[in-house]
Amino acid sequence: MRGLEGHVPRQNEIKRFSKNQVQASNFTDGESLKKMRANRAKDVRSGFLRAWKAYKKYAFGADEINPLTLEPLTTRNGWGATLIDALDTIHIMGLEDEFKDAAEKVKTINFDKNDGEPSKVFETNIRYIGGLISAYELSNDQMFLKQATALADIMLEAFDTPTGIPWQMWDVQTGTGSSESGPSTLNNLAEIGTYQLEFFRLSQHTGDPIYHKAAQRVYDVILDQNEPKKGTPYAVAGLYPIFLNINTGKFLAGKPNLGGGSDSFYEYLIKTWALSGFQLQRCLDMWNESLQGIKKYIVSRGSDKRLYMGIGDDEGLDSISDTFTCFFPGTLALAGRLLDDKETIELAHQLLLSSYNTFSRMPTHIGPENFGFLPDGDDDSDLLKSQKAEIKKYGFYLDRPYYLMRPEVIESIFYFYRITGDEKYADWIWEIWQGIKANCEVDGGFAGLRDVRVGREGGLIGKQESFVFSETFKYIYLAFTEPNVISLDDYIFSTEGHPFKRSIPFNGTF
Repeated sequence: MRGLEGHVPRQNEIKRFSKNQVQASNFTDGESLKKMRANRAKDVRSGFLRAWKAYKKYAFGADEINPLTLEPLTTRNGWGATLIDALDTIHIMGLEDEFKDAAEKVKTINFDKNDGEPSKVFETNIRYIGGLISAYELSNDQMFLKQATALADIMLEAFDTPTGIPWQMWDVQTGTGSSESGPSTLNNLAEIGTYQLEFFRLSQHTGDPIYHKAAQRVYDVILDQNEPKKGTPYAVAGLYPIFLNINTGKFLAGKPNLGGGSDSFYEYLIKTWALSGFQLQRCLDMWNESLQGIKKYIVSRGSDKRLYMGIGDDEGLDSISDTFTCFFPGTLALAGRLLDDKETIELAHQLLLSSYNTFSRMPTHIGPENFGFLPDGDDDSDLLKSQKAEIKKYGFYLDRPYYLMRPEVIESIFYFYRITGDEKYADWIWEIWQGIKANCEVDGGFAGLRDVRVGREGGLIGKQESFVFSETFKYIYLAFTEPNVISLDDYIFSTEGHPFKRSIPFNGTF
């Protein structure tokens, strides 16, 4: 393997890492605080139930519900993305009757048939397969594992390419692949590198290594087919371009970043290593290499002295970011605790402050989809007058001011709450939840917001993706439960917010 220390786990390090505690042990006690937490958890649970009951009444079994029109929507194969994505949240919240009804519906799904349209293999994995595996681990109902395996066997066909790198889109009816932009063999970093967690765990549960090998083959190919070289799209070791050709495994274009199209590739390096009981050494080696490039070329101090995450390589930085990047402070803090690395945790904290700032500075307490910043010391002459004004007011400017109930900022705050035990982080999440209720809640659930600077009066968006149930609600709720509920010492969350047990042993074979 190019430039890294190989695949063999270092046993002395495994023993050391196994002793590291992720969650804090100093959560504040006291009857009044416990009562407040319980009341807050109850409020979030009630909000979830209102949205779930609307889905159940008007769109049960559909992929989504339009929360404004109450119309059922087919967006993810027609198998019921919201139904399956929500399973573990329902179970964690103790909604026994709702879980039972959902399980009965899941039992009837035939994954050999869909809506007749190609759909993203990546989304099918994180929403459906991940949701089913997590539901199985929480409930011990074999039906969920059977359905996860049946779907994974179908989706393995999408990996039948010259390199083993999967197609971006797959039509289960015709068995043909494509890309989002047409018949080309283009795919992106996140959508080839976000199978490793789910497929590893599925191989553990089934005893069949085929899933794990398919996901790991992606790493084999991109490392074998690409050497970092100045002046090419892949210029910095460990900072991977976004786009590649699945038939050759070679990177094509797309400046490295931590946002959409790249994000969960990096996330799964550290999380798959942790889920394997620290056995998959290559994942850690790749993470460490990537982190060095991230620190040097992607992290940048803004004119407001906060640390931001931009788009960068050795040729310079583009000071634009999106809400997807805001997952990184939480994942980075998790890595810091797993590795007992205080410097990494401090960097994560600095990045969290800028991420949270995009929410806290808005009158709605909700942040935008995309935002930009001015690097410290840079000239602002290229910025619009409105952008300059917003940087002066907020420290950043809003590029795309809408909000689609995305969870990434909340997710990172949740990690810091569980890792530090500091109640201020739970308070931050409560403040965001109040903003969501005031601005996004409608009869059909929770709608998107057109402009976070204006609020509900600026208009709503009829979109409520399944991740609202699997991630947004889950992270908000878990900030107010007892800390031992889905403890970070016991579980690793997938990129879709599905918790997988860390206690399942792995000795290097299946």
